[in-house]
Amino acid sequence: MRTPLRPTARPVDWTAVRRRMAAAIEQTGALLEAAQQDAQYERPSPRSAGDAFAGESEEQAIGLVTFMLSDRRFALEIRYVCEIVSKARVSPLPGMPPHACGVYDLRGQLLPVFDLCGLLDLPRRAGCAHDWAIVCGQTQAELMIMSEAAPAILLLPPEEIEAAEPDSGDNAWHCATTKAGTVILDGDLLLNDRQFFLEDEQIIASDEERTEIHEPPIGK
Repeated sequence: MRTPLRPTARPVDWTAVRRRMAAAIEQTGALLEAAQQDAQYERPSPRSAGDAFAGESEEQAIGLVTFMLSDRRFALEIRYVCEIVSKARVSPLPGMPPHACGVYDLRGQLLPVFDLCGLLDLPRRAGCAHDWAIVCGQTQAELMIMSEAAPAILLLPPEEIEAAEPDSGDNAWHCATTKAGTVILDGDLLLNDRQFFLEDEQIIASDEERTEIHEPPIGK
C-alpha cells in the first residue's frame, strides 16, 4: 500500500503575520480607550453609604463587603476594599497592642493585620479560626482586617440603609446600618485612625524576627 502524498507546506510569511498582529493590537487598544471614555461620561460616580441617607434623590445601588466578628455582621463600602484573602497566614508581631495580629506578606508587600473585636468591644470567639481577611485601602493596599467567615459582596438600594443613631453608643466608625442589621463602618475614618498606624521600622523588624508558620513537610 502506498502512503498518500501530503501537500507541500507553504512557508510562513512572518512579516505579514507580525503586521496583522500589530494592526489587531492597535485596533483593540483604540476600542478599549473609547469604551473607557464613554464610561467616564455616561457612568455616574459611585455613592457612599453616607449619601444614602443624606436626602439625595438619585437611586443607585451601594456596594458593600460584609464580614463577621463575634457572630455579628459588619460591612465596609466596596470602594475601601482592595481584595479578599483566604487562608491568611499571619506572622505575629511581638510587643504590639492586642488588636494588632501581625503582618501578612501580600505579594512582597508587608501589610499590618488587625482584629477589630477588641476595638468594637466584642468578645472573641474561643477556638474560632480567622482564615479570612479583607485588604483595605483606597488607592493602594494599606492594612488588613480579620473576619471569622468568608466575606460577601452586597449591592443594596439606598432605602435599605439607615443612618446610625448619634447617641447609640457605638464606635465612632459606625456610620450606618442596613435594615437587616448589618453595621456599616466608615472606611475613611478607619483608614485614617491612628490605632492602625504601625511604624515602618516595626514592620521591617518583625519581618526579620517573626516566627514563621510553616506547613508540615511532605513525607518522602
